[in-house]
This record gives sequence, structure tokens and C-alpha cells, in this order.
Amino acid sequence: MTKVVLTKLKCIQTSGGGGADDVYAKFFVDGSQIGRWPGRGDVDMNRGDEQFINQTFSFQKDLKIELWEYDSTSSDDYMGAYIFSATGSGSGKIVLSDPKEGNIYELGYDYIPDRVKVARLHSTKCIAMSESVNSDLVNKAAALSGAVAEATGKVLGNTSKPEAQLVGQALEAGAIVLKQIPGLVDAIAKAGNYPDQLYLTFSNQPGIDKRFWPNPGKYYEILAGQIVRFDDLRYPLIQPLDITLWEYDYGSGDDHLGSFAIEKDTQPGTYVKMVTSASEASIYLVAYVVAEEEW
Repeated sequence: MTKVVLTKLKCIQTSGGGGADDVYAKFFVDGSQIGRWPGRGDVDMNRGDEQFINQTFSFQKDLKIELWEYDSTSSDDYMGAYIFSATGSGSGKIVLSDPKEGNIYELGYDYIPDRVKVARLHSTKCIAMSESVNSDLVNKAAALSGAVAEATGKVLGNTSKPEAQLVGQALEAGAIVLKQIPGLVDAIAKAGNYPDQLYLTFSNQPGIDKRFWPNPGKYYEILAGQIVRFDDLRYPLIQPLDITLWEYDYGSGDDHLGSFAIEKDTQPGTYVKMVTSASEASIYLVAYVVAEEEW
């Protein structure tokens, strides 16, 4: 069985209709359609825009991807296709284009060996919900990132297969460091019980249609002090993973709660990353594991 991961989609040239393309993709394994990206709807893309597909496919003969643009007034517009062979190997970029539409897109790919370095998102702990503290307190928290990493590292060591209880203890150790910031605990207590409606993407653009977690729910309601564990979120670390936290906002644009990256050269072990947003006044701790695994 051959495995290919499709990584970053980049718009080189939009179609001739003007404005952004409303992009989506269809995937076919051994001749049968098995999915689409995004799961529902489409993604607006202008020249230079990038989106991360980050999906892995297993196949015996071939994997086909078709790129499409949604059209509200007529049939959707075909924007090109590519077929990956089971006999292929290596990494690179393919071009998806159609002369009729004038679009040009690049898509990164990697054929995956049997064993590969894998990143698993484990859990997150909400320290301060959005708008529960002020930006000064968030900046003070961010300045303690080294102290938080040291505190969590003492709990975790460099284990690559931690028990959930151990990760919970590490997150609490990081929280204790942050709670020493004068005024932080009182500010959180006065904020009230208005949970963040949290979701995660591989994109720096908001939208629950772009989320990879939660699924199938649109978002996860989380309060300060709570921990939520992610299930089966693992990705081959053959490229950096750029992850963004968002809060869903029904009445206006979704709120950016911060981003972090898991680098390709990260050594096996368990890590806790602080993710903050001074503009939204939020603080989160995110735990993840890097290990060599069969894929």
C-alpha cells in the first residue's frame, strides 16, 4: 500500500473570472471518490494565498486530485487534476491548472515511508479565555514562556509515550508558573463564565470550514482551567506544522487566539507550548508528542 500526504496548496494565478477563486478539491483512490477538501464549502484564494490540506491517502494503484471552483450561477469550474502513481516516490510540487480558466496552483506532496516522524496533538489547557484579562497580563505571560517550558519539562522528561495523567500534571505545572503573575488569577475570576468556542486550523485564515478539530462539531466550548484532550490527531512531520487557535464568533469575524509551529527537525519527546493573543487577551497551553511511528 502506497501512502502520500498532500501538504500546502498555493495560488499562483486565479482563474479568469476576476476576484478570488472559491476553491475546493475532490480526491479519488483507485478510481473511487473518497473525500473532498475542505469537508464542506470552499476556500477563498487570491494570488499568493496558501492553504494547508495536510491529508494522507493510502492506495494500491493511484490517487487522483481534482481542483474545482464553486460557481453559484452555473456549473462549477474545473481547474485541473493530477494522478499520483503507486510506483512514485519522493517529495515535490505538482501544478494544477486549466488553460480554459487560466488558473495555476501548486500543491506540495510527499510519498511516506513505512516509518516516519509523527506529531500527535495531545491536549490543551485554557489558562485565560479571550477577553478575560488585559493585554498587559498576556504579555507578562508570554515573557514567561521559558519558565513554563522548564516547569513542564521537569514533569515530562523527554518521554515520547506519556500517560494522559502525566501530561495533565505537566500542563498544571505550567499553569502554576503563570498563576504567579500578579493580578492574573483575580482577573480570570472576575471575567465570568463565558467559554471560548475553540477550533483549530492549519490556516492563518479563519473559518470553521477550515478546521481540523473538532470534528464533527463546529467548535469546543472551554473555560479557564479546563483541559480538553485531542483524539487521533497525528500528522507526519515531513514539513513544519503551523497550527492556529480560533474562537468562533457568530456575529462578526472569528477571533485569532494565537499560533504555533511544530518544526520538522523537532526531536522525539513531549512538549508543551504556550499560545497567547494580546489582542484577544487569551492564554492557552498546548501539549504535543513527537515520535517515530509506523504510518
